[in-house]
Amino acid sequence: MDARRRTTLMQDGPYGNAMPSGIPVPSSTVKKSALRAPASRMSMAPAAGHGGSQPTRGSIMGGMSHSASQDTLRRSTINRQSQMGGGRVQGKPEGGYVGQTPQSNRNMNGMSSVRRQSTFPSSSRPSMLPPSAAAARDGRPVKTAAFQASCRENIEQFCRTQRCPIAINDRTLHSPTQKDFLQIFRWLISEFLDPSFQWGLKAPTEEILYILGDLRYPGVGNISKTALAAPGSASNWGTLLAMLNWLVDLAKAHENWVNPDVISDPSRCKASDLPLDHPLLEDRVLWDFISQTYVRWFRGDGEEFPEIQAEVQDVYDRINQASVDESDELETLVHKRTVELQQLQAQEPPLKTLEEEYVRLMSDKTKFIAFIDLHRQKADKIKQGTAKAKAVISDHDHQLGAARSELGSIESAVSAQNLSPDEVQRMNHERETLSRQIEDLRLKTAEASQQSYDQEMSVTRSMDRFEQLLADYTALGHQIGTIPPISEGPMLGPDGIDYSVDLDLGVEDVNEVMAAGRRLRSEIWPALQSYGEGFRREMVEIENGNIALDDENDRLGQKVERQKEEAANLDMRLKVVNDQAEHAKTQLQVETSSANTRISRMENEVAQVLKDTQKGVVDLKGDIETKRIGFNELRHKTGNLQESIQREITSHIDVIIRAKEHASNQLKGIRGIAETH
Repeated sequence: MDARRRTTLMQDGPYGNAMPSGIPVPSSTVKKSALRAPASRMSMAPAAGHGGSQPTRGSIMGGMSHSASQDTLRRSTINRQSQMGGGRVQGKPEGGYVGQTPQSNRNMNGMSSVRRQSTFPSSSRPSMLPPSAAAARDGRPVKTAAFQASCRENIEQFCRTQRCPIAINDRTLHSPTQKDFLQIFRWLISEFLDPSFQWGLKAPTEEILYILGDLRYPGVGNISKTALAAPGSASNWGTLLAMLNWLVDLAKAHENWVNPDVISDPSRCKASDLPLDHPLLEDRVLWDFISQTYVRWFRGDGEEFPEIQAEVQDVYDRINQASVDESDELETLVHKRTVELQQLQAQEPPLKTLEEEYVRLMSDKTKFIAFIDLHRQKADKIKQGTAKAKAVISDHDHQLGAARSELGSIESAVSAQNLSPDEVQRMNHERETLSRQIEDLRLKTAEASQQSYDQEMSVTRSMDRFEQLLADYTALGHQIGTIPPISEGPMLGPDGIDYSVDLDLGVEDVNEVMAAGRRLRSEIWPALQSYGEGFRREMVEIENGNIALDDENDRLGQKVERQKEEAANLDMRLKVVNDQAEHAKTQLQVETSSANTRISRMENEVAQVLKDTQKGVVDLKGDIETKRIGFNELRHKTGNLQESIQREITSHIDVIIRAKEHASNQLKGIRGIAETH
């Protein structure tokens, strides 16, 4: 029986522990009790640990199976369970099924119609599948016309694609006879799901129910023997058509189950196709190598398998290359991290830098707060001055309005008077004179206003410069410590003098500005001069100390140079002595190495001569034995060839004789006919 035949749910995968192994084993390893088991059909349902096989293909791996047509490793929970509790070897001629029906559950005499209980829940472990209901209700709309039309289309397309030998027409899929139904059902089972099923041992209806039960068809409880006896009736055909459609879908899935272009299960791929990061790659490679070489060794193909070893070597070369690449990447990463660590260790600690930055920022924050408070006070003073200026402008506006009202009343009074022409002329002349004077005064007022504006702008620029200089003075005072921060309250500077300057140039009282100026010239400036003179004296002292330290450093440097020269002379003497010792040591090592090399070469030559002699004797014996075996085989083949040639010559002679006799008889007949006519 072909080991690659298709069986119901026959698959190489996580549940392949119950499958027939592709590794042949000696017949002595097969249990006698299994060999004496009667030849009954095996279950088509998955079973854990009861895997049937032929006597020449029985598994000795404790339930682990390996298909000879697809050398892939089968690993799953069921495999491990079968190794502990299952793995019974069956020497049955039909041992290609996934599961096997226990012999005790069968009626060996009559193959009764009582359905056996599935053995998928093995005694070695609990079942991983839920128990099937005895009469589960089919949820598909089997009675609807649309569903039946889709089922017919699916079945017809599958039969046409698979070149079904059964003639299927429109009547076959609408109202078939029992014969048509049985032909389609048996074709699906025999060709795709269970090629080894023995038909005719039971009634057709019992066989159908038996197979559907083994296939775990979910709607088997809705199919009765009466429906199978009359499948073409309107009440029965919908359910049976849905069942045939389910078998077609199962056959399609079964064909794709072992298609390497469709599947993506790692347990079904070759070990060479698995990714290098697969957790069981090495186990898979080892298993494939053992299974392939064992099959060929058992068949007597030889002891060495270079092509299989080359495949394994290729996989391990890829693994080693990946490991080397990963190691190089890790070494590069370690080197990079080491350099970064050295840089961090060589640099100043970042925490210390951050602490110093924090202290500097907090100091700047205090200074900025003081600066903002100072400007806030100045802004308040400017607002007060602006309010006073607005009040003065308002008073001037009232006075100007009153003057304009008085002028209007005077003009109206003059107009009301009855004056002579001379008086009018005189008044006009006076008016023109007054107008010219007013115009002159207006021009002088404009010039005075422009000069006042220019002076005001100059004063404003001077005040802005004074404000900038005052801000710089305050900032420098904060830096050198003569002016304490405002947050610390009013405090005197060095020598008990208040170095702060609080002066507002926008005040109306000029005496305050003059008093502040006198204070700057008489008190603050001399104090700053004396304060700076103290720093200059301190700087001179520090420079004198630095000069003295530089002189001392020069004297120490000269002394160190003399000691370095003495140490260099001693090092030169020591180096000469060490070189002489190293030269003597090297010469001794060279002589010793040359002597050892000559001794080793002579020993190797002697060993090689002995090895070549022994190998020549063994090779000569092997050649003699090979030639003897080849001669015997050649003589045997020659005898067989002579016999076959003699048989062929004899058969050809017989054919020639019969042909001559036939030709002679035909000629005689023709001659007789010719003579008759």
